[in-house]
Amino acid sequence: MKFKWFFTFINCCAIVLIVASLFVLLTVVMTPSGQVPQVMGFSILQVLTGSMEPTIPEGSMLLIQETDPKSLQPGDIISFFSPDPSLDGALNTHRIQQVVAEGDTLEFITKGDANFLEDQQPVAAEQVVGKVIFISPTLGKFVRLISNPLVFVLAVLLPLAAMLIANLVKALRSAAQLAKEEEEEAVRQALEAMKNRSETHEDGK
Repeated sequence: MKFKWFFTFINCCAIVLIVASLFVLLTVVMTPSGQVPQVMGFSILQVLTGSMEPTIPEGSMLLIQETDPKSLQPGDIISFFSPDPSLDGALNTHRIQQVVAEGDTLEFITKGDANFLEDQQPVAAEQVVGKVIFISPTLGKFVRLISNPLVFVLAVLLPLAAMLIANLVKALRSAAQLAKEEEEEAVRQALEAMKNRSETHEDGK
């Protein structure tokens, strides 16, 4: 019984993993070029530099929420497409130092916590991806670990393959058992019919 519950748990985890992987894949594929994949206004990004340390350690995973730029305030940490020509529009995550509003134009002066100077180029409202609402260095370490092909094969693909093979063997055994039971039932019914015909023939005498 314990093994049955264990395999049921493993199957559920595998199904969730497969569905989640397909969902993420479809989300990424259907996201237009130059935009960040989003699910219900949320995005997940990984920090590749230490410009926001110690607040955001290098490699951390971030949960970004799409936010109305007008609601952003100094002190908020935002992810944005960098206006710096040297970064060629790459995604960046820095803290807002100042909000500059002139007429219909809204811009943000940003700076990395670990940087001495503010970013040279102000960030336009339309360049903002969203506001950082969750930071996880631990999840970042897990993602880096699972991104290793060898670890991915050993930790994910092999268990899934073993589970699929086990389920296939179980399905074949069940099919064979069902076929055997149907065959035995057919033989039983045939014998029963022969017995009934024999009894009817004897009664007729």
